[in-house]
Amino acid sequence: MQVILSSAFNGKQKSLLMRGLLLGVLAMPIAASAQSKQEPISLNQNDFVEIETQLTEDQRVISLARQVITAARYGTLVTVDDEGQPRTRIVDPFLPDDAFVIYVATKPVTRKVQQIRSNNKVSLFYFDAEGRNSVSVMGRAQLIDDLDLKLQMRRAADSDKIYPDFPQDYLLIKITPTRIEGLLPGYRGDRETWVQVGVDFEMLR
Repeated sequence: MQVILSSAFNGKQKSLLMRGLLLGVLAMPIAASAQSKQEPISLNQNDFVEIETQLTEDQRVISLARQVITAARYGTLVTVDDEGQPRTRIVDPFLPDDAFVIYVATKPVTRKVQQIRSNNKVSLFYFDAEGRNSVSVMGRAQLIDDLDLKLQMRRAADSDKIYPDFPQDYLLIKITPTRIEGLLPGYRGDRETWVQVGVDFEMLR
């Protein structure tokens, strides 16, 4: 099967389509739009090498970020209040799932829940003191009050002492990442700007 791209793609469309091809995802809407403007041309080997290298790099960064999060365990959840003031608190999140979605258990009456209802943009910051590594997870938060999921995900740490009226006083915060950044083993940031290595999840979806 011949793989084709059109020179009518803009940079973002090309990046999305090429990643989709490697991941086995059909990018038909983009392809149809671009193909209607110009005849397609063959994708050369250098393009595949470039895509594969970037995907491999992203996967490595994600893997290292998982390791740092596991080592750190606790994170700082950042929300924004009604006055635009960032608010922080230490939380004990679940480990990221395969899609790097992170859950946090809490009580429905907490301030972070009220703040998420007003503004669902949040960040989670992890710091591994021993390794001097860190990870920032930026994303969107969703409040989950599904009984089956709460029963399934409840941990020993979510004890009756903390949640005496479980499941009524137990709520899950689902954080879907848009981007992660970090100081990771082998990735210590730009020497001049201190910008950390990162992965945009919206480009991977």
